Amino acid sequence: MIPITDKMRDVLMLVAAVCWGFVIYASWVGGAAKDNQLIYFGLLACAVLTVVYYLMGAVVNEKMSTTVLIWPVLLNGIFQAIAFTIVYTTKGQKMDFIMGMHPGFFAAMVFFWLGNFVTATLAYLMLFSSKAVPDDEWERFQKEIAGQEKLH
Repeated sequence: MIPITDKMRDVLMLVAAVCWGFVIYASWVGGAAKDNQLIYFGLLACAVLTVVYYLMGAVVNEKMSTTVLIWPVLLNGIFQAIAFTIVYTTKGQKMDFIMGMHPGFFAAMVFFWLGNFVTATLAYLMLFSSKAVPDDEWERFQKEIAGQEKLH
């Protein structure tokens, strides 16, 4: 287990704020110039934001499992970075469309899907009860939900 204290959460919030500031700056300044790499780094900052928010959400009792850190947190960030790289490197290219989408964006959609939906869903199914929430807290939560269902 990796300890994530309140001080570390504060650092993560600062990283998120800096990333958001950079995304806004890159969009504003880089959008005007057609071949500006600032846009690409702004896109990568979005991937960093994904990792930061996953990190903050995966902490239970100021601890995080190493398994959760590697998958889904870092794996999701890697998929996001690949998707944004595909989008950036294929911009402006004339290509045949796949299912109505530019091939670069179509390929990126696969990585967005793998990164967000599949990674999060599989992580929930496989890791949630054993890595994210301690057994005693999970059992207490299930009893609370079962009690609420009886009331309705």
